[in-house]
Amino acid sequence: MLSMNHVAVLMMFGFAFLIGVGMLLMSAFLGRVKPDPNKLSIYECGVPSSGTPHDRFSVKFYLFAIFFLIFDIEVVFLYPWAFIFKHQIAQSPVLIVEMFLFIGILIVGYLYIWKKGALRWD
Repeated sequence: MLSMNHVAVLMMFGFAFLIGVGMLLMSAFLGRVKPDPNKLSIYECGVPSSGTPHDRFSVKFYLFAIFFLIFDIEVVFLYPWAFIFKHQIAQSPVLIVEMFLFIGILIVGYLYIWKKGALRWD
């Protein structure tokens, strides 16, 4: 049997679904449909495309993106640490040492990829 909390959540999902469908229908019926060649043309960042769509990109772009994701995900681990640090002040020396070790490992990794030249664009 559904409790009041479940009914409220289901009503919220139903309301969100109805709003989404309503906006799509309003856009379809009220929106202006006048395609022209400029609007339908393919462009990249406001500049007409050059070459074929199957041109290869340099691996440097992928490496840079992967390194960004790795370090970005590692920084996310700082938020739970800060929460625990705030609520467990008695153990703060141990927590600070652990965080300095974590940040030290990140710095060593960053220096390694920097020394290997993975962050160079030339």
